[in-house]
Amino acid sequence: MTDNERQAGKIGEYLMANGDISSIQLQDALLQKLNSGKRLGKILIELGYTTEAKVVNALAKTLGYDAVDCRACTVHKEVLLLVTKEFAEKKRVVPLKVEGGRLLLAMADPLDFSTIEAIAFRVGLIVVPQVATESGILELLERNYGSSARIIELLTQLPDSEPLEVVKEVRLEEVLEGRDELVDAAPIVKLVTFIVNEAVRSQASDIHIEPHEKEVNVRLRIDGELRSFMRFPKNAQVPVISRIKILATLDITNRRTPQDGSCTIKFEDRTIDLRISTMPTVLGEKIVIRLLDQTTGMIPLPGLGVDESVFKPFLEMAKWSQGMILVAGPTGSGKTTTLYAVLQQLQTDKKNLVTIENPVEYRLPGVTQIGINEQAGLTFSSTLRSVLRQDPDIIMVGEIRDRETAEIAARAALTGHMVFSTIHTNNTVATIARLYDLGLEPFLINSAVTGIMAQRLVKRICRFCRTEVAPDELAKTNLLFSGMSYRGNGCRECQQTGYKGRVGIYEFLPMTKEIRHLVARRADEDELWVAARAAGTVPLLEAAWGKVAKGETTAAEVLLNIMGGGAVTAARRPEILALDDLRALSGNEPAGSTGTMAGVGAACRFDPSVV
Repeated sequence: MTDNERQAGKIGEYLMANGDISSIQLQDALLQKLNSGKRLGKILIELGYTTEAKVVNALAKTLGYDAVDCRACTVHKEVLLLVTKEFAEKKRVVPLKVEGGRLLLAMADPLDFSTIEAIAFRVGLIVVPQVATESGILELLERNYGSSARIIELLTQLPDSEPLEVVKEVRLEEVLEGRDELVDAAPIVKLVTFIVNEAVRSQASDIHIEPHEKEVNVRLRIDGELRSFMRFPKNAQVPVISRIKILATLDITNRRTPQDGSCTIKFEDRTIDLRISTMPTVLGEKIVIRLLDQTTGMIPLPGLGVDESVFKPFLEMAKWSQGMILVAGPTGSGKTTTLYAVLQQLQTDKKNLVTIENPVEYRLPGVTQIGINEQAGLTFSSTLRSVLRQDPDIIMVGEIRDRETAEIAARAALTGHMVFSTIHTNNTVATIARLYDLGLEPFLINSAVTGIMAQRLVKRICRFCRTEVAPDELAKTNLLFSGMSYRGNGCRECQQTGYKGRVGIYEFLPMTKEIRHLVARRADEDELWVAARAAGTVPLLEAAWGKVAKGETTAAEVLLNIMGGGAVTAARRPEILALDDLRALSGNEPAGSTGTMAGVGAACRFDPSVV
């Protein structure tokens, strides 16, 4: 047995004698130590058996060293120069003070004698270890090594922004009460605070921090579109990323593998969840932060922009006691937001609502929400099985992406449960084909699925600068509206873009008797579309032109997000666009002529080469 192993045993015995851990927990940690080579204290903390403070206390007592709180330490620049930043981060040490011929060194692992010897040889001083928490050391390193004269000069020119109050694991330098403290705070803290605050104020859904060769670019995704926000010097890249990692309790020394973390902040009495993802690139790490506003992210069902022809039958079906409703669309089309809106509408004290999500995006009062953790074996299918034993009335499954989940959800819908879920398909009819592909038997589809809704999001014309588009301007395009059409001229409210916010486009397919007959014999999409139109389904493309005619969005948005987003595959069918036979739309016009789109209130001329 080595000296380190014997000392680790003493630390474990101290924690056990002090009542901090049990003998079983100690044995489990020691076994993992043999397999992983990690420090015993670190393993005990990772397993949740004890805390950093208790491990530090045990180390100090058994080794006879002093414990130090790095968060309260002030280190002079001359002392910091004794150890390089890279070495300090790797070994989890930080030089604190030189007195006499001794160097006081804060260490997360005071048993790392090789590091002590290396520093003593380098600086020519006697190294005196002092025990500190790993998080405290990392925070002190980030605070002291993370600035430069150029960054400070840059940040003094930034506008003042609201203080960033971190709800989870609040630290003193993150709770800044006023303007003076904010200006005097560490430059990197101010820069990160400024970026997050401006993103929240601009109602951005994501922050992209992207390393380039000579600088770092920050872009914000607003209304589904990335917009350049600011650039800062390349030498601030690592400190900024380290700062964000500390907020999300990620490993700041790990720059070679992707990491995911989260934290919660307060902004103007609003709670904002930050979902942080890092990705190594050839120019350094890229960070994407998803912003989830708990107050504005929850939109009531009437506020989604659902047309009455879709809203009424969809909501009536959602109130049934059993069945399955699927919401289809690509990533970012607002499917989860729609399901949250439905659950808000259905939630009462008489119903047991359960959601299974990856991850949980918004908190729903009175609803049991479960976050998927596939690494721990908590998958959609396994969780759904367990939820069925929890006496649920309504179940929301975040996504159906495999046969097992689809089958369990369908069978749950047959046994007295109302099941809602999302699926990645282009339109309602394509969803039936996707269920075939997943291996779901036609009889199960017919018995379980009661309705399918497909959706897209398009940018809404800014109401402050909306103006009518002149017919001669429309004549220059391949698509001509003889009715009203609008656009935004650009103003201060919409940041000169002409758009402010987004509106949904919806297509609803009820599972009628005729459609069930077609599903039973695995009919193709062409036959299903004929039955869907007969059942009153208005295709996404046609619904989108209706939004254009009402002045809610532009033809350019429809071309980009509906025709360019996959929905056009269904619209190519003669029953919908009538490119082969325009009589399906106009009722009597010959093929190839200009047809009037029924139910939209606008006449359109289509160039098939465009479609």
